Amino acid sequence: MTIPLDRRESSLAEVAVALRSARRITAICHENPDADTIGAAVATAIIGQRLGAETEIVSIDRPAPMFDFLEGIGDVKPRPTLEPDLAVVCDAATLARVGRIAVDEAEWLSRARLLNVDHHVSSDYFGDLNLVDPRAAATCQVLAQLVPELGIDLDPALATALLTGIVRDSQGFADPSTSPETLRLTARLMEAGASLPRIHRTILMEMPYGMMELWGRILATLGAAMGGRIVHATLTQAMVDETGTEQHDADGVVEFMARSKSADVAILVRELGPLETRVSVRTTPSVDATAIASAFDGGGHARRAGCTVAAPVDRALSEVLGVASAALGDSQAPAQGDAVA
Repeated sequence: MTIPLDRRESSLAEVAVALRSARRITAICHENPDADTIGAAVATAIIGQRLGAETEIVSIDRPAPMFDFLEGIGDVKPRPTLEPDLAVVCDAATLARVGRIAVDEAEWLSRARLLNVDHHVSSDYFGDLNLVDPRAAATCQVLAQLVPELGIDLDPALATALLTGIVRDSQGFADPSTSPETLRLTARLMEAGASLPRIHRTILMEMPYGMMELWGRILATLGAAMGGRIVHATLTQAMVDETGTEQHDADGVVEFMARSKSADVAILVRELGPLETRVSVRTTPSVDATAIASAFDGGGHARRAGCTVAAPVDRALSEVLGVASAALGDSQAPAQGDAVA
């Protein structure tokens, strides 16, 4: 990845100065928010409040009810309402990842100072300040580095928000991105009052009946290609409507598909509109997931990536399968017993 000459990694000290000097802090989630972007946004708001700033959390899509245990989550807004000051974009490799906010609130964003906090290897360093660490298991792990720099004590609310993102993005500490530092930080967050069992159960284990029904319909579309080295499934809007669920209720399906013993690539395509399909990709070390997603201007991590294809869901699946098959054709067959990470 080539970083533009006018974009660079910011130091913890620089970011700490920006947070301390801000009078107003707007924490922005990416579209279809997951636990890492939500946890980071909630933590950012808590940090801002501790520093005496006025804060707000913004998400174009409503967070799932499972996150109701996080402090301040009930006050999430669909658009910024504070006068622009410091805007902290959480867990987004590009500004476009925040969804319609990037277009509808372009004028607001142009007047704000942007702090990009992220852990995606595909980050394009769009911020005025960029705190990006692709080695981290989660954006919440990156954000946690600021707590001692700011001289803020961890309390249960802040520790819970940070651990929520880490648990989800590390897949319960099973993802290869999990490092000794991830586990040391988790211990510190637990010591500060975050309940690992509660977070793990809420984020990774509990499933309402409607969500289980939705998963059943998605898995009924399960298919394979390249002799089983690719597994794929489809989520349509009709499935969501008929089960009374929402798009976020499909979160975790692609990780479940990735348990296929023979697969190097797991692909879930989601119908968002007639000409808008969201694609989630999970891979083994045999294939770089970003190589598949980047063909459609997406990004992410080597094992986990995503993109949006401007096509109906069936055609989008066909196009993504073509790219994934080509990527597999350039790789070696997996060793016996390899699993998708």
